[in-house]
Amino acid sequence: MRTMIAIAAGIFCLGSVAAVAHTVDQSAPAVTWNLYVNGDEAKLAYGQPDSDLVGVMMSCNRGDGAVTVSGDVDPAKPQMTLASGEKQIQLSGPASTDPMGEGLYMEARASTHDAAIARFARTGDLSIRTGATMTEMRASAQARGDIRRFFAHCEA
Repeated sequence: MRTMIAIAAGIFCLGSVAAVAHTVDQSAPAVTWNLYVNGDEAKLAYGQPDSDLVGVMMSCNRGDGAVTVSGDVDPAKPQMTLASGEKQIQLSGPASTDPMGEGLYMEARASTHDAAIARFARTGDLSIRTGATMTEMRASAQARGDIRRFFAHCEA
Protein backbone atom coordinates (compact mmCIF):
# COMPACT_ATOMS: atom_id res chain seq x y z
CA MET A 1 0.00 0.00 0.00
CA ARG A 2 2.76 2.46 0.90
CA THR A 3 4.56 1.60 -2.32
CA MET A 4 1.38 2.30 -4.31
CA ILE A 5 0.91 5.63 -2.51
CA ALA A 6 4.52 6.57 -3.23
CA ILE A 7 4.09 5.63 -6.88
CA ALA A 8 0.83 7.56 -7.09
CA ALA A 9 2.50 10.57 -5.48
CA GLY A 10 5.11 10.46 -8.23
CA ILE A 11 2.40 10.40 -10.87
CA PHE A 12 0.81 13.56 -9.50
CA CYS A 13 4.02 15.47 -8.98
CA LEU A 14 5.31 15.13 -12.54
CA GLY A 15 3.95 18.40 -13.79
CA SER A 16 2.22 21.56 -12.77
CA VAL A 17 -1.00 20.36 -14.39
CA ALA A 18 -1.89 17.23 -12.43
CA ALA A 19 -5.17 16.76 -14.26
CA VAL A 20 -3.56 15.87 -17.56
CA ALA A 21 -4.82 12.55 -18.87
CA HIS A 22 -3.26 10.37 -21.52
CA THR A 23 -4.23 7.28 -23.41
CA VAL A 24 -3.39 4.25 -21.30
CA ASP A 25 -2.28 0.90 -22.73
CA GLN A 26 -4.81 -1.51 -21.17
CA SER A 27 -2.58 -4.51 -21.93
CA ALA A 28 0.11 -3.31 -19.52
CA PRO A 29 -0.15 -5.44 -16.38
CA ALA A 30 0.41 -2.50 -14.01
CA VAL A 31 -2.65 -0.48 -15.09
CA THR A 32 -4.71 0.07 -11.95
CA TRP A 33 -6.40 2.64 -9.73
CA ASN A 34 -3.94 4.69 -7.66
CA LEU A 35 -4.92 6.73 -4.61
CA TYR A 36 -3.05 9.77 -3.36
CA VAL A 37 -4.13 11.83 -0.36
CA ASN A 38 -2.39 15.05 0.62
CA GLY A 39 -4.11 16.77 3.52
CA ASP A 40 -7.61 17.75 2.43
CA GLU A 41 -7.03 16.87 -1.23
CA ALA A 42 -7.45 13.34 -2.62
CA LYS A 43 -6.82 12.03 -6.12
CA LEU A 44 -7.80 8.71 -7.65
CA ALA A 45 -6.18 7.96 -11.00
CA TYR A 46 -6.46 5.01 -13.36
CA GLY A 47 -3.16 4.44 -15.09
CA GLN A 48 0.27 2.96 -15.02
CA PRO A 49 2.07 3.43 -11.72
CA ASP A 50 5.41 5.19 -11.89
CA SER A 51 4.47 7.05 -15.07
CA ASP A 52 2.47 10.04 -16.21
CA LEU A 53 0.17 7.78 -18.25
CA VAL A 54 -3.20 8.36 -16.61
CA GLY A 55 -6.42 7.43 -18.40
CA VAL A 56 -8.82 9.21 -16.08
CA MET A 57 -8.46 11.00 -12.78
CA MET A 58 -10.90 12.02 -10.08
CA SER A 59 -10.05 14.55 -7.43
CA CYS A 60 -11.84 16.14 -4.49
CA ASN A 61 -11.32 18.07 -1.31
CA ARG A 62 -12.39 16.53 1.99
CA GLY A 63 -16.14 16.76 2.42
CA ASP A 64 -16.86 18.25 -1.05
CA GLY A 65 -19.55 15.72 -1.89
CA ALA A 66 -18.38 16.10 -5.50
CA VAL A 67 -15.48 14.97 -7.67
CA THR A 68 -13.68 16.63 -10.54
CA VAL A 69 -13.22 14.10 -13.33
CA SER A 70 -10.54 14.70 -15.95
CA GLY A 71 -9.53 12.70 -18.97
CA ASP A 72 -8.86 12.67 -22.68
CA VAL A 73 -11.77 13.56 -24.94
CA ASP A 74 -12.51 13.30 -28.63
CA PRO A 75 -11.91 16.71 -30.27
CA ALA A 76 -15.04 16.20 -32.40
CA LYS A 77 -17.20 15.71 -29.29
CA PRO A 78 -15.47 16.88 -26.10
CA GLN A 79 -17.46 14.96 -23.51
CA MET A 80 -17.20 11.71 -21.58
CA THR A 81 -19.72 9.20 -20.33
CA LEU A 82 -18.97 7.28 -17.15
CA ALA A 83 -20.85 4.04 -16.62
CA SER A 84 -21.04 1.64 -13.71
CA GLY A 85 -23.38 -1.25 -14.37
CA GLU A 86 -26.59 0.18 -15.84
CA LYS A 87 -25.97 3.65 -14.34
CA GLN A 88 -24.45 6.38 -16.52
CA ILE A 89 -23.51 10.01 -16.27
CA GLN A 90 -22.55 12.20 -19.21
CA LEU A 91 -20.01 14.88 -18.38
CA SER A 92 -19.09 17.89 -20.42
CA GLY A 93 -17.01 20.93 -19.76
CA PRO A 94 -14.34 23.07 -21.30
CA ALA A 95 -11.75 21.07 -23.21
CA SER A 96 -8.14 22.21 -23.21
CA THR A 97 -5.10 21.31 -25.22
CA ASP A 98 -3.10 18.71 -23.38
CA PRO A 99 0.12 20.42 -22.22
CA MET A 100 1.97 17.21 -23.17
CA GLY A 101 0.83 17.81 -26.77
CA GLU A 102 -1.29 14.66 -27.04
CA GLY A 103 -4.79 15.93 -27.87
CA LEU A 104 -7.53 17.39 -25.68
CA TYR A 105 -8.50 16.78 -22.09
CA MET A 106 -11.52 17.88 -20.16
CA GLU A 107 -12.44 18.49 -16.54
CA ALA A 108 -15.99 18.27 -15.23
CA ARG A 109 -17.62 18.09 -11.80
CA ALA A 110 -20.02 15.39 -10.66
CA SER A 111 -21.80 14.76 -7.39
CA THR A 112 -20.72 11.72 -5.38
CA HIS A 113 -24.46 11.03 -5.06
CA ASP A 114 -24.97 10.62 -8.82
CA ALA A 115 -26.11 7.01 -9.43
CA ALA A 116 -23.14 6.05 -11.65
CA ILE A 117 -20.57 7.65 -9.35
CA ALA A 118 -22.15 6.13 -6.22
CA ARG A 119 -22.22 2.66 -7.82
CA PHE A 120 -18.54 3.02 -8.81
CA ALA A 121 -17.73 3.98 -5.21
CA ARG A 122 -19.48 0.81 -3.97
CA THR A 123 -18.32 -1.70 -6.59
CA GLY A 124 -15.15 -0.38 -8.25
CA ASP A 125 -16.74 -1.06 -11.66
CA LEU A 126 -16.32 1.81 -14.13
CA SER A 127 -16.09 2.30 -17.85
CA ILE A 128 -15.61 5.53 -19.75
CA ARG A 129 -16.71 6.43 -23.25
CA THR A 130 -15.09 9.28 -25.14
CA GLY A 131 -16.19 9.55 -28.72
CA ALA A 132 -16.24 6.04 -30.18
CA THR A 133 -13.80 4.64 -27.59
CA MET A 134 -15.06 2.67 -24.57
CA THR A 135 -12.54 1.75 -21.88
CA GLU A 136 -13.29 -0.57 -18.96
CA MET A 137 -11.29 0.25 -15.86
CA ARG A 138 -11.21 -2.86 -13.72
CA ALA A 139 -10.39 -2.60 -10.05
CA SER A 140 -8.41 -5.21 -8.14
CA ALA A 141 -9.41 -6.05 -4.57
CA GLN A 142 -6.77 -3.62 -3.27
CA ALA A 143 -7.91 -0.92 -5.69
CA ARG A 144 -11.54 -1.37 -4.55
CA GLY A 145 -10.39 -0.49 -1.03
CA ASP A 146 -8.60 2.60 -2.35
CA ILE A 147 -11.73 3.61 -4.28
CA ARG A 148 -13.86 3.32 -1.12
CA ARG A 149 -11.29 5.34 0.86
CA PHE A 150 -11.26 8.02 -1.85
CA PHE A 151 -15.02 8.47 -1.76
CA ALA A 152 -15.10 8.38 2.05
CA HIS A 153 -12.60 11.27 1.94
CA CYS A 154 -14.74 13.19 -0.56
CA GLU A 155 -17.82 12.78 1.62
CA ALA A 156 -16.16 13.17 5.07
